[in-house]
Amino acid sequence: MKRHYMPGVVDSYEVSDPREIEAVNNDPRVDREFDSKTCPINSLLIGRSLKALSYAGHRFPTVSPRDSVEGKEKQEALWRRLNLRVPDVKLGPEELEPLANWVRGHGAEESVGLQAQQILGRLFSETFVATPESWEAAVTLVQAPRSFRKFVWSNVTGKLGRAKKLLTSMVSDDLSAVNAIGIAVHNLVNSLRRMRTFYGDAELRGSLSAAEAAKRCLVAPVSVMREATAGGELNGNRFARGSLFILNIGVASRLEGAGGLVFMKGSWSSCPAEEWVPAMLEGVWSSATSSR
Repeated sequence: MKRHYMPGVVDSYEVSDPREIEAVNNDPRVDREFDSKTCPINSLLIGRSLKALSYAGHRFPTVSPRDSVEGKEKQEALWRRLNLRVPDVKLGPEELEPLANWVRGHGAEESVGLQAQQILGRLFSETFVATPESWEAAVTLVQAPRSFRKFVWSNVTGKLGRAKKLLTSMVSDDLSAVNAIGIAVHNLVNSLRRMRTFYGDAELRGSLSAAEAAKRCLVAPVSVMREATAGGELNGNRFARGSLFILNIGVASRLEGAGGLVFMKGSWSSCPAEEWVPAMLEGVWSSATSSR
């Protein structure tokens, strides 16, 4: 862990080691309540994230506390629903052909965002149609928690609010769906970009199985945040109530044996799409390599 500490200003830990990330995330004193009165820099980072990842007074599932009963029930229901689709999507159905064609090298590089958003949107609404406007809204939404300058600009101009309003209206105000088409879609796009690179290598194209290709293409979110609800000690590091933990799962997931961090698999904060996304990537690779 790397600590950033200045009394009364900042109290945070950056965590990039896979084992330490798992230890922090599984510690019952660390949560996503984000309600501690803490120092200015911590408050700024948390406030920016919650402002972007909430709508009409409700937080996105990815920033909801672990003891949220309603949130847990909805996430489990979504997990079951997505898992029912795994066997079919793994076979490379026709709906994946536009992405498979893109992986083969056809189509503009920027077109993959719309195509990925369309696939994810249809998981929640049969009438969902991705548009250039919905993709621009997704770009606005994902940038807000990452860049202070872009957050301020999009917030002051109302661009962030309009982006969330558009995306929520397209999926009947389902915040799990908004997270999928506005935030998680960017991880999927980066996975597909990696797959396109693999496909362009004739040796890899001929040797990788669909399952191995999907595994090697997975891209995790850059980072997630947690906050201590009580003081304590973890792996020799003392922390206070309100200490902020920034879990760099993007870096950690690339290390040997840490692939489960992509979806925080097996933890209280696991992603409902932990089985569906790899299966979908398998389907895209199978389709791309079996057709010309």
